[in-house]
Amino acid sequence: MKKGHRRNGDTWINVRRSWGGFSRGGDFNENLTIGEFVHQVIRDISTEEGFQFFQEGWYVEVQSFRKALDPDENVEMLKDRFDGAETVHAKVFNEYGQALTYTYGLGWH
Repeated sequence: MKKGHRRNGDTWINVRRSWGGFSRGGDFNENLTIGEFVHQVIRDISTEEGFQFFQEGWYVEVQSFRKALDPDENVEMLKDRFDGAETVHAKVFNEYGQALTYTYGLGWH
């Protein structure tokens, strides 16, 4: 039996925004593939402050245990990787692979 925070087919995952220094949690369907989960996280965070200034060539990487989750992974399910209540990290990188942070009023740096 799986432990953690699960309810009605959803599992709770915290998403830490490395550029902002905060986390927001959410329920994600445990039957999502890892790739679908990554795309959902990116879609959710792309509506936040600062993303209107996102530059061509920049990208968001979703990491678990300091390893990037593969956005093309269509076999492994979320429920097979996570028990619930884990934290993944969303990081923004520029076209040179440098991690970026965002400061309200100052922009990305």
